[in-house]
Amino acid sequence: MSGARFIAERGLLVPEAYGDDRDPVDVPPRDPRDAMSLQTAWLRSFLAVADKGGFGAATLVLHLSQSRVSAHIAALEHALGVTLFDRKARPVCMTRAGELFRGHAMTALLELQRGVDAARSTLDNFVGHVSIGSYPSVSSTYLPSVLQELKAKYQGMTVELFEGNASTLEEMAVSGTVDLAFRPLLPKMHETTLCHRTIWREDIVAVMREHDPLAAQTSVSVADILERPLIGNPAGSEEDGGGFDLRHTLGEASGRADIAYLTDQPTTLVALVRSAFGIGVINRLALRTTSTEGLAIRTIDSPTAFREVALFWTRRRADTAGVKAFLDVQERAQLPLGVQEMSN
Repeated sequence: MSGARFIAERGLLVPEAYGDDRDPVDVPPRDPRDAMSLQTAWLRSFLAVADKGGFGAATLVLHLSQSRVSAHIAALEHALGVTLFDRKARPVCMTRAGELFRGHAMTALLELQRGVDAARSTLDNFVGHVSIGSYPSVSSTYLPSVLQELKAKYQGMTVELFEGNASTLEEMAVSGTVDLAFRPLLPKMHETTLCHRTIWREDIVAVMREHDPLAAQTSVSVADILERPLIGNPAGSEEDGGGFDLRHTLGEASGRADIAYLTDQPTTLVALVRSAFGIGVINRLALRTTSTEGLAIRTIDSPTAFREVALFWTRRRADTAGVKAFLDVQERAQLPLGVQEMSN
């Protein structure tokens, strides 16, 4: 076998996976008609690489190592007897065989999930699984109460949780890593085919030390905060949505802002404000996740000083038992204090 090395993968002998820039070893293919030899994990990895255009990018939505993703693709190619990706191209692209297989793989996973849900629906007690994407302020102030209601009404339901920011939560929803994702409506989704339900609106507020001269005011203006270093969230470049709420609140004046720090964590933002690194600009709900002792919270006089939060899911998963159950419970769940209920 020309010195080829093999590794065991769940009882199957598959060629050892290489990195993105090397072809798998040349081995005799399996009978491509033997679909029963395929594993769902291989299909998920294949679809993630196809959707994200690379092995490295796929790891972020799958939460797997690159070596594991590469092993899945190598095993799938060996089972099919074809090459699915051109690894020499930059970025990695699908071969003709990969393009033909992609739609079938997506349909197969969806039909399998429908079959699982249908079989479980015959049980006396509801049994299902749902994966939820969220971000810190929703996870700590709202999601626990929704999950309590879910557990009470659907005792056989199991739940898997993932956290991220606006950008990564969109990727999780589109790739199928999660069934549903809580996310602000803005910045806008790149994927426009997702279904969504708008849930609430909340203020974007300014956070400062309680002895700051601006704390004597009941609210602050955009001009007030433009005079200070600012701390916002989430982290990342402007193109990736970094500091979006801050920039959105400032509107056309955002180009004049002195943005000192951006962070994904409300606790970090509060600590930086407390240490006199600047004024924080953040959604009000996030401040409930950490102590604000010694700080003042003020509304901002801006027509865009708010965010709207929604729940997103893909049409292909809309009729699965887990998604239906979660949407049913979330619709009646009590909202966090201090937010304004929204309806589509």
